[in-house]
Formats: sequence, C-alpha cells, structure tokens
Amino acid sequence: MPSNMVYATHDVNSNNGDTLSAPKASQACLSCRRQKRRCDKKIPACSLCERMNRACDYSDASPAPTSDDFNVLQQRVLELEGRLLGAAAGNGSGHGQSYLHTPASTISTLSAGVQQPPTPAYTPSPSYQPVHNRFPAIAFLEAESFTRGRIEAPSAQIEIPLEVLELLGDGSVVQTVIRDYFDTVHTWMPIISKKRLTRNMLNPMWEAGPDLALLFLCMKLIAQHPLDDPENIYNPIYAAAKRFISSLEASGIVSLMVLQAYILVALYELGHSIYPAAWMTVGACARYGQVLGVHDSERAPQLLPLVSSWTELEERRRSWWGVIILDRVISIGSKGRVLACEDPRDTAALPATTSAWDEGQMASQNPPSVSSPMSDPLCPFARLCQASRLLGKVLRHHSERDMQETERFQQASDLYLELSDLARILVHQAAMPQEYLSFSTPMSVCFSALCALCDPYACHVSGDKPTTPEEGKMQTQAVDGLKTVSSSIKEFSDHLVSQTTNHLDIERVSPFVMETLYTAGANFAWDVRESGNESSQETLDSLRQSLGRFSGKWKCSQAYLRILEAQEFTYAAVASG
Repeated sequence: MPSNMVYATHDVNSNNGDTLSAPKASQACLSCRRQKRRCDKKIPACSLCERMNRACDYSDASPAPTSDDFNVLQQRVLELEGRLLGAAAGNGSGHGQSYLHTPASTISTLSAGVQQPPTPAYTPSPSYQPVHNRFPAIAFLEAESFTRGRIEAPSAQIEIPLEVLELLGDGSVVQTVIRDYFDTVHTWMPIISKKRLTRNMLNPMWEAGPDLALLFLCMKLIAQHPLDDPENIYNPIYAAAKRFISSLEASGIVSLMVLQAYILVALYELGHSIYPAAWMTVGACARYGQVLGVHDSERAPQLLPLVSSWTELEERRRSWWGVIILDRVISIGSKGRVLACEDPRDTAALPATTSAWDEGQMASQNPPSVSSPMSDPLCPFARLCQASRLLGKVLRHHSERDMQETERFQQASDLYLELSDLARILVHQAAMPQEYLSFSTPMSVCFSALCALCDPYACHVSGDKPTTPEEGKMQTQAVDGLKTVSSSIKEFSDHLVSQTTNHLDIERVSPFVMETLYTAGANFAWDVRESGNESSQETLDSLRQSLGRFSGKWKCSQAYLRILEAQEFTYAAVASG
C-alpha cells in the first residue's frame, strides 16, 4: 500500500536509538502549533505531517489566526467549561468524558471535593473539528437550473478524526481488513469493486480522502466478530462509524463510498438486531442513493462525476441494488411500514457476473434486465436481486387496500407461482459443486418471500372459518404453501450446516439467512401447538440448533431464538389453560 494510504497513528513519544540520535527542530511545526497537537520535531518533516502527506514548516513566523482557529478556540473553551462542570456534577462518574480519549481530550478532572454545579446540556466532542457545508443548495431548491448549469458539488474539506485513524491502524491492518472483507461479506453482498479499489491503492498519486477512510472503517466493522457480551453491541468501531458518517453528511460530501459505508452500517445493525437504528439507516441509504442519482441514471439529477469505465458503472448499479435488497429484507417483520424506495423498472439492468466484474472484464453489451426470463443463467447476486424484487412485490401486495377479493387472490397465486419457480431454479443452481453457500442468500430471501406471502392468508382476523368460498380456497392454499416452504427451509438448513464445516464458511453466511430459519421455526412451533406433532417438534429443535450455530457471527440469531422461546412458552401456557 502506498505511504499516502496509511491510516495509522503512531506514538510520537516512543523512543529508539535512531530517534534519540536524529536531529530535531527547535520548535513545533506550524501545522502542529495551529492544531494544538504534540509535534515530535523530526527533520525534515514531523511524523504527523509525513503521515498526512502535507508540507512541514518549522519557520519561526507565527501564522495569522484564521476563522477556523477562532472556531476551534471557541469550541475548546466550551469543551473545557463542560468538562469542568460535568466532572464536578458527575463526581467521578465519567458522564462528562468523551467516549474515546484522544490527545485533544486529555484534560485533568476536578477533585471529588469541588462543589457540584448543574451538568451543562451541551458538551461538544473534542475528536471532531467544525464542519463547513459547501454543498450547492440549488441542487434541491431548483434542480433543473442545477442540471442545466452543470454545477458540480465540491469535495468535502474535512479531516479524518483521530479516533478513526487509531481504529483503522497502519497499512498492514487495513490490508488485512480488505482481505477479510472480500473473503466473507463480498461473497454475498458484492457492491464494492475489488478491481477499482486495488487499482487505486497501487497508484502512488492517488490521495485517500475521508470517504475512503469511512469505507475502510465500515468494512472492518461488518467483517469483525461481535463482542461476547450479548447486550454490548455499541463497540468503538460502530460508534466511530456513526459519528463519522454524521460529520460527512453534514459537510455535504457527495461520494459513492459514503453510500457503500451506509449500506455496511445498515447490514451490521440488521445482523445484530440494533433497532430502530437499522430501520432508520436503511432509509438513509435510500435517501442518499437518491441524492447521488444512482437510483435513476436517466431522469434524476446526477451529482456524481460521469462514469469513466464499465466497472464503475456496474459498481453504482450494484450499490443501488444493495439498497433495494436491504429495504425489502428489513421490512419482512415490520408489517405495515412503507418501503423507502420504489420497485425497479422492468428495464432496469441486473448485475453482471460477479467474477467477471471483480476482474474488470466487461460483460455483454446487453446485460440481463428485471424482465429477462427467469431461466436465464445468472450469478448469485443477480438472483438475490430477483428474489428481493419479488419480495418487494409481496410487501406491496399486502399493503394494497383498494383491490377486489378475486383480483387479490389471483395476484397472490401468481406471485406464489413466480416465487416457486425461482426457488426451484435456485435449488438447482445451488446443487452444483462449491455453489451452495454462494446461493444460500438468494435462496433464503426467496423462501422468506414465500412465507411472507402465505402467512396473512393462513389466518384470518374474522375468525377460524372463512367467510367466502374464495377466502376458504386461499386459506387452504396458504396453509399448504407454508408447510411446503417450511419443509424446504428445513432441507435448506440441513444443507447449510453440512456446508459450514469451518470458521471461514460460517463467516460467509449472510444475516438474511437467520430470518428464514426463524420463520420456518415459528411455523413448526405453531404446528406443534395445534397438533402436537413430534416430527414438527424435532424439526423445530433442529432449526433452533442451526440458529445457534451462527450466533457467534450474527446476534440477530439470538434475538430470533428468544422470540421462539417466548412463543413456545405462550403456546404451552395457553394449552394448560
């Protein structure tokens, strides 16, 4: 990795023989003096300036104070007041301290004997500098004028926070993060171009910006193991990523990498059942993608630069599909909530083969589209897009109010047949050697969509007995459909267990699978309550074991297990009167 790509912080106080013998400047450099940071006075450039790839000036002249200097000074005065008051009010409880300590936040606390005034309502974070927004408001206030005038959104002028640099580590750590990410998450959510990222990192003239630092941080977040404490989800990387995203959003930055970072944070929150944050972040993904214009490259105002290659165009397309997938999957259990983005049009292109994209090999000039026949050979990610699109149609079908009963049941039957066809194709493709894990994610979304379609028709608020012949027919079909799909999910679970024989295989299983296993478990739990079927009880126990198998990677499996236990307790309580 080039030197200007190293997001590391080194201890400037660490001494070795070379450091002691090397000449040093008589005073700190201008940059360190302006930022009130410790300078190691190395010649010809201090460690901080060298790491930030900027000129290091040891001249005696003091720089004229700028408006930023006054803003920083004002912020630190407020910070000092808040810390003094907070330390006294908290009496050592730590409420006046920042979440992560940085050199700018090392302020001595008061002794316990100081009189305790009220705690202030506002304590600014010392890790982040003031944010300036230079985004052109005309892009939203008068979009046509913005487009006709070919106005460009300026790049964000914001420094990478020290806590982010510290969490990322040096170049070798970042390389490990990239390798782990592409070995695991990329196998089921391939939205980041391996070719582009590798090419840029090998270019010594390429300058890394804050959006790339954010993306690396989120790649590290999603690829890591959760903490052992089931209640402690808010780890330092997650907290830093949320703060950094807020700063970049406030600065008005326009970047595809920020959208990709949003998607990874949403996946992390969904995979570890961090609600309502997951729901809100998915909505932010949709809004940010619409801001960039990647949701509709033909009609929407485009804030991103013109694409320079097919690889870049494919990356934008895949990123928006990632938003669509998340928006549909997170809505399965949130019945009645509105989707954040529209269904893709029939002419929308599906992703090309992932292996070809990873190598930068341009696919066909006529890529498959949403309306392409289901029988066309497609890669796992394109199949995931198909399954998510059908899931969106299921969710909209249930939210539709103004529809005649006959038309509604016919539409449901058509959706069931379409999803069943896709499920059969996926099972067939997954049977090929070394392909089961790759197709497990689209299979799980397809199975979840089938269950979501049938579930409302299997039970009726009007009572146990249907009120019309059409309703009775639909209820029978829905119950049979749930039994068939649940049995298929049990087979899917058994295959998945047999294919995850080592740690890396488990890391390659997506969090979407957990919802599918839970849904089948809930259906078998219902059958146990209704019929006392011992076979259903054995299947339920097997599915619970499968959920537990992946609890070390995705904590949402633990949440689903707790829900199943609560349901079983409720069923047992009702049965006992």
